[in-house]
Amino acid sequence: MERRFKLEHPLDADPRRQEAHSSLRRSSVTEVLAHPEVHTDLPGPRSRELLARRDKAFEGPLRNYINVPFVLGEKHGHVLTDVDGNSFADHVSAWGAAPYGAQPPSVRDAVATAWDRYGMEISQYLSSEPVITLAERLIDLAPAGITRVAPTVTGTEAVEGAVKLAREATGRPIILGFLGQYHGESTYLTATTSTDMPGNTSHYTQYVPGVILLPYPQRFRAPFHRGPGPHDDTLCLDYLREWILRYQVEPEQVAGVLIEPVAGEAGILAPSQAFWDGLTGLCREYGWKLLLDEVQTCMGRCGTVFAAERWGLQPDLLLVGKGVTGGGQAVAGVLGTEEMMANAHAHLGGTYAWEPAACAGALAGLDLLADGRILANAKSMEAIAHEELSPLIDELGQVGDVRAAGAWACLEFVTGAGSTVPDPAFQHAVHRAALRKGVFAISEDTKPLYRMQPALTMELELFRWSCRQVADAARQVSAR
Repeated sequence: MERRFKLEHPLDADPRRQEAHSSLRRSSVTEVLAHPEVHTDLPGPRSRELLARRDKAFEGPLRNYINVPFVLGEKHGHVLTDVDGNSFADHVSAWGAAPYGAQPPSVRDAVATAWDRYGMEISQYLSSEPVITLAERLIDLAPAGITRVAPTVTGTEAVEGAVKLAREATGRPIILGFLGQYHGESTYLTATTSTDMPGNTSHYTQYVPGVILLPYPQRFRAPFHRGPGPHDDTLCLDYLREWILRYQVEPEQVAGVLIEPVAGEAGILAPSQAFWDGLTGLCREYGWKLLLDEVQTCMGRCGTVFAAERWGLQPDLLLVGKGVTGGGQAVAGVLGTEEMMANAHAHLGGTYAWEPAACAGALAGLDLLADGRILANAKSMEAIAHEELSPLIDELGQVGDVRAAGAWACLEFVTGAGSTVPDPAFQHAVHRAALRKGVFAISEDTKPLYRMQPALTMELELFRWSCRQVADAARQVSAR
């Protein structure tokens, strides 16, 4: 029997917000709808045809459709429909830059209006009001001490720029990074990425100097410890102080620490307060700058405007991207303190950095985020993820850990109970089974990590339904 439910957008209930947010509500599925369903093989016939054409036209990494066996036909609200008519709950688009679901009209209208007024412009040479206003709004939202902004187009450029600024401000050469993070696709930054997909960094990282990598803090597994945790994630700081600073580099050579407050590509790893207290203490002790990469976590992803707020962090440089666009055009940047940026000579950005229309869309997105119910919705999704998915740890031996931070959830799969040995094959089988059930999330066939990254505005009913489909998919694969 087909199940139907009412999807209620987090902004629907308050009539005082109806006019201001009517455009966002129209972008969401707020009527009584059937849950997403798949009616064909994956890929379906039309998708298969288009994927074959893609295979002939694109470069190597884009020729493989094992993770995404369909082609997008359209999307509305928080549901994708492929070219064969199959529909999926969307837990992927916000991985890019769609934090408020598909086509939030207020953002779209702001982009179009600014485009008609300003056209394309090199904003770092000729300013316009949306560019200046966006800088002011971001500074107002940022943690204490942030006073300046440097525009960029992408998160990759933001991280590159932060490294330049840290070295310029300190006169020191070394950047400390962490294994498992993701900072972009440029040659330099792949050296600081070192994800659990080493193919990403093959053939070129050995030529990049100035980076020292440490284990990213986590409690499920720890270096030099067998078996699953919970482990003390401050062990990573012991390793830094007692081994790296003793045998590899003098602390006075370190310019800064480049770290994601939550490591998304590594599986939604959120360090403890004790870790952050220890790391910021080392920064103060040795004069290191804290470079906080919030490209994935900024603008509500973790239930706060910036993830830094979860631990009371005050970075020297704060990197933004993705969600700051509001779902419009590309916007990223570096936010920093007066000391780091007021008199800096490092030039960031470029031709397309902070186009007026992109800034107008970002401002419309900030207007949406200002309604506290969106952040509350993200926090509710964190609770739902734990309610629906965490019991799988005791139920299925292959579920090693479940982690969630705001509108972000991850299941990590292992070979069996009591093991930390990754099981990418099991994870990918769960992904394929979840696709059949109408849930589309982030999966890579070489990783043991299954990640759900819904829009901040996803209806809680749809998110809970999605979690239950994923749980059933894991049970189905385990029973084979």
